[in-house]
Amino acid sequence: MTETTEARPTRGRSTGKIVVDEPPLPRRTRRPIDGLRLLFVLTAMTALAALAVVAERTLTGLTADLADFNRTVPRGPVDVVAFASQLASLILPPALVFILMVRGRMRTTVELLVAGALASVAAALVSTWLAGPAPERLHDTFVPSADGVAGTAVPAMTTLLVAIVTVVSRLALKRIRQITAFAVAGSFAVWLFRGDVTVGGMLLSLGIGWAVGLLVRLVSGQPSLAPNGHKVAAVLRANGYDVSSLNADPVDKYRRYIADSLQGPLGVLVLDRDNDGAGAVVRAADQIRTREEVLPRQMVTMRSAVNQITLQSLAVSRAGARTPKLRNVLRIGSDAAAIVYDHVPGRVLANLTADEVTDAMLEDLWRQLGRLRRNQVAHRRISGRTILVSETGKVWLLDPSGGEVAAPELAIRADLAQALVGCALVVGVDRTIDTAIRVLGQDVVAGAIPLLQPVALARSTRRDLKGRRDVLSKLRDGLVSGTGREPDQPVRLQRLRPLSLVTGVGAVFAVYLVGTQLSDVSFSQLWSQIDWRWLFVAVVLMFTSFVGATLALMGFVPERVGFWRIMGAQISLGFLKLVAPATVGIVAINIRVLTKAGVAAPLAAASVAANQVGNVAITFPTIGILGLVTGSSAAPDIDPSVNTLVIVLVVLAAAAVLALIPPVRTRLRALWSDFAERGLPRLLDVLSNPRKLLVALGGILLQSASLILCFYTCLLAVGGAANIAALAVVQLVGNTLGMAVPTPGGLGAVEAALTAGVSTLGVGATTAVTAVLVFRLVSFWLPILPGWVLWTQMQKRDLL
Repeated sequence: MTETTEARPTRGRSTGKIVVDEPPLPRRTRRPIDGLRLLFVLTAMTALAALAVVAERTLTGLTADLADFNRTVPRGPVDVVAFASQLASLILPPALVFILMVRGRMRTTVELLVAGALASVAAALVSTWLAGPAPERLHDTFVPSADGVAGTAVPAMTTLLVAIVTVVSRLALKRIRQITAFAVAGSFAVWLFRGDVTVGGMLLSLGIGWAVGLLVRLVSGQPSLAPNGHKVAAVLRANGYDVSSLNADPVDKYRRYIADSLQGPLGVLVLDRDNDGAGAVVRAADQIRTREEVLPRQMVTMRSAVNQITLQSLAVSRAGARTPKLRNVLRIGSDAAAIVYDHVPGRVLANLTADEVTDAMLEDLWRQLGRLRRNQVAHRRISGRTILVSETGKVWLLDPSGGEVAAPELAIRADLAQALVGCALVVGVDRTIDTAIRVLGQDVVAGAIPLLQPVALARSTRRDLKGRRDVLSKLRDGLVSGTGREPDQPVRLQRLRPLSLVTGVGAVFAVYLVGTQLSDVSFSQLWSQIDWRWLFVAVVLMFTSFVGATLALMGFVPERVGFWRIMGAQISLGFLKLVAPATVGIVAINIRVLTKAGVAAPLAAASVAANQVGNVAITFPTIGILGLVTGSSAAPDIDPSVNTLVIVLVVLAAAAVLALIPPVRTRLRALWSDFAERGLPRLLDVLSNPRKLLVALGGILLQSASLILCFYTCLLAVGGAANIAALAVVQLVGNTLGMAVPTPGGLGAVEAALTAGVSTLGVGATTAVTAVLVFRLVSFWLPILPGWVLWTQMQKRDLL
């Protein structure tokens, strides 16, 4: 949209019309910072609920101490504060509505009323739930009790006040906010002294009110704070820039303009508070998963962005590298700022063809990076979109805002790796390597080889690499050949993988779950009553299961592999299950032991995949057959609760939603294609070889039977008894669940599933818990020590 505005005379300069060409700005926006705050509030309330469960006495004790303090405080001041806060609470909502209507803010008035109604309803619903079906610990923590009469857990009035003030917090209503703070703080102080509210209820009221207010702001949006092009042009004129036109330049996520002026073409970067908090969650996730040295700096607020961009622009210029010259930083009102640069006409490297990029341009790029390297300045966002080739053929570095000064060596090497990949995508591997070595030397260029991995690259470069993954391997091989250096191991840039994070969280939950089960067991009584003969038999059967696992894997490997080598790997899994999910550890170790034994890696992966499919193909029919034979499904008398059904439905719905996401479907298709290409032929090879088929089936059945009998003997050892066929169903289901749950060895989930299953077979609850814990002690904890010994010894001998 092109508009013309009449500029006012400024500082005695002659002025004329300013032509502004920009798309229309949205009138209302949803600010990322509100989403970030809402996430924080929800996390805090979840932590409060968890604290109420695991540390109930902390909150209830604090509430009791404050109530006792009421005896030493004179009643006069308390009554005055109570009257003033209640009066303010009653007057504030209608006063706010009146002020907003006088100002003509009808939409904000509606938002305020909606927020107030939602906050009141939410407070009432939560109070009703806490007073009724909520767990006892939550009830005791949040519901006040005076003279044996339960009070209201979440005060509705304070919740309403917090919600409506959150909705109007961006307006110039400073006195209103101060009165609201007094009303809320005074009400809570009086109620705590009188015992009419708990500390937990107070915090929950604040959280619900804040969350509702933020939710209304996110759904409805707020008036945009972004200045339009006319305001930007007026500020430029007011600061001495004779601007005649201003054109939007949509090159990235920021608002950029190109201004024509008597001082020459200018680049104008506009920042405003509408984007505060953008990318903060992604940045936090990246910081958890990836080392800080290769991540670009993230600016959460407008002020931090202005400071970071300005600092880095000056640092890159002082280092001698070409980047558009910073002219000025201008304030546009109180909620926006403009950073003014010299505009450099040209095209970014990603938009050029190989023929358009000369070797002189590439060498110029390496010289710019060499200057940054000598001055220890990191860019951290180098890609084909931040390398500009001007109309005169010179190379300029754009957007240095993510970098830093006095940068670590790893960050500087990552810059070079990013530039190498960005150039190789455009001009090819050979020209990129030749020009880089010619300018920077072999030693410097070789330092980038370990960093040629996707996690070290800019997001735009990773997108460009999709479908061209061979570029990284060709670049790595070419650098090894060109520099004459032996390839180093890739630098470990990932701190934590998503699966490891899920595993850690699951392990904490599992330890808590198992701990609650152990609290019901008397170990002294168990020690005196256990039948050690059956326990010895259980240990023997547990180690027999390793023999079955060995035979099961060997049956799917046509090549000759030593029995004891495979056996050692299966026992070492007893240790590795402690640090990784069962399925992940089994697959990784089995592939590794086969490749170390001389089996080609693709064939080893195919054999392990076929082994996994064989286990599934035998286990599930066995469960079904045993269930029919015993007339049991491992839980014949269980009437699923509503919560259980809800959880199942949520899991199924989440799986369905994930299946609708294109990257997930692509990954699933890739896994199936990989199995169809490698695992299926191996499976057919086994089916066509009677001897191998017999070994594989015998091994799988021996492994399953050994674990079933181990579980049965553990039940006998603690004085219990059950139908062995029904118990087999319970054990197979529990073992299958343990393979699926992302906790070490299925910890927590297996114990819960086995205990619930055994309890349905007529075994007492205490006996069931004891038998399951003894079985897990034998099958999970006991093999850890021999597994660790074999793991270390096989690694030393390069067998694993």
